[in-house]
Amino acid sequence: MTKSTQDPFAMWNELAQKTQEMWLDSAYVFSQRTQRMVQAGLNPSADDQAEMSQMGLEKLEAAGESALAAWQHWGQMQQVMLGAAVQQTQAAMALVGASTPAEQAAAQQAYHYSLLSPEHLAEASAQMAHAVLHPVHKRTSENAERLKQ
Repeated sequence: MTKSTQDPFAMWNELAQKTQEMWLDSAYVFSQRTQRMVQAGLNPSADDQAEMSQMGLEKLEAAGESALAAWQHWGQMQQVMLGAAVQQTQAAMALVGASTPAEQAAAQQAYHYSLLSPEHLAEASAQMAHAVLHPVHKRTSENAERLKQ
């Protein structure tokens, strides 16, 4: 998060596209599974029972993986923000204690570089959103492919 590697707008656009894919795939999976349940009626086959069991289990797994990803990224963001706050405090103290114009200029530059830019925060939050969405997107894509066969 210290160096911007990608345009935050592009990252959020990619996230929007993946979200759209996930919604389309989940609608397809929902319709296929509902149709399968209706056809099975009161006597579901072993395959139908396995599919129904998988529906609940995969949601729990995806929710757990998404929560873990959110906590990991949140912790990383907090560490970076704490580091930036410490650097900013040190730079501000150096700015106050600078006596010569050269020292003041150097301290002012250090203070400026210690600030956490909005681009870094936007990139970090987009990375977090990608990580949180990934387990759900992965499962809906896999289910859609499997059910199309």
